Amino acid sequence: MPVLDPNSLPESSDFELQAPSEDIDTSSFVVEENDNVAVHPESTPSDAVADFVGSTAEERLDPNRIQVTVKDKDVPLVLLFGPPACGKTMTLIRLTRYLKSAGYQVAPVRSLRSSADVHYKRLCDGFDDMVNALDAASSTDRISFLLVEVSKNGRRLCQILEAPGEHYYNPETPRAAFPTYLNQILAFPMRKIFCVMVEPNWKDEPDRKGYVDRVNSLKTKMNTRDKVIFVFNKIDQTNFVFGAGRVHVREARKEIEQLYPAIFNPFRNVNPITRFWRTWDCDFVTFQTGYYTADADGGNVFSEGPDTYPRNLWNTILKRCRG
Repeated sequence: MPVLDPNSLPESSDFELQAPSEDIDTSSFVVEENDNVAVHPESTPSDAVADFVGSTAEERLDPNRIQVTVKDKDVPLVLLFGPPACGKTMTLIRLTRYLKSAGYQVAPVRSLRSSADVHYKRLCDGFDDMVNALDAASSTDRISFLLVEVSKNGRRLCQILEAPGEHYYNPETPRAAFPTYLNQILAFPMRKIFCVMVEPNWKDEPDRKGYVDRVNSLKTKMNTRDKVIFVFNKIDQTNFVFGAGRVHVREARKEIEQLYPAIFNPFRNVNPITRFWRTWDCDFVTFQTGYYTADADGGNVFSEGPDTYPRNLWNTILKRCRG
C-alpha cells in the first residue's frame, strides 16, 4: 500500500509528518499542453574541475552581457531560484545522485553556452566527477551556470537550470532588476517550475522582506502554465525533524510564514471552485542535502542525507511538469 506523501495532503489533513513517498512511474510520462491544468564511488574531483567559474570576467562585471541558449523549448524547465549561498548547487548535486541511483540519466546540456566558453565545456566534462566527489560541497564555488537534462528510457523529462544566486536576489542590491538573460528565459514558452529556496534563520528581517518582494516580482512574470515549489532547505537544522526523513511539515510551513511574511500570498488559489479544497496554488517540500564533516585540511566531506528528501522533491517536480 502506498505511503501517503504529506506534502500533497490538503491543509485540513491531520497528517503532520513527511515520510518516504513512492516513485512516480514515468513510463507513460506526457507533458500536458493545457494552460488551465492547475553506495557511491569514492572519487575526487578531476583536474578539469579545479577552477570552474562558468562565466567570463566581462559577464561577471555586467550580467546583462550574459548569453545563454536553451534549445529545447518544449520540455519543462526547472529553475533553482534563490539568493547566494542558499544551497542551490548542493540541491542539484544531491538530486542528481538520487536520480542516477533510481535509474535516470542526468547529463549537462553543452549548448547552454557558446562553444568558445572553455570554462563551461570543462564544467560539463567534469560533471560526473564533481557530483560523485567526496568533497562535493566544494563544487558550490565552481558552478556559475549549468543546465542539465533528466531523461529515462530515452525520453527527456525536464531540464534543470542552476544560475548565480545574485541574479535572482542579491541582499546588497535588493531592487536590482533581473538580468536580460533571465528575463528572456522567463519569456520562454515551455512550462517552468520555480523551486524557490527558503531556509531557517536566513540573514535579517529586511533581507527576508526584500526576498519576499522579489518572489512577488517573479509571480508577475510567470506564465499561466508555470508552477512554484517552495523548498525549505536545511530542515535538519530545525526542531521539526523527528526521524530520518520525517518532518512535522505543517509546523515547518508555519515557520516559513513567520520568517518570510506574505511569501505565499501571491500563490493563493483564486479559482472560484477549487479554492474551497485547495487554498494555495503552490507546493511546499522540506529538504536536506546531507551531512558535512570537517577534514584535516579544513574542507568538508559530504555524505548524503535520507533519500526521502530528494525523492519527495523529484516527485513534486514531476507532478508539476505534468500540470
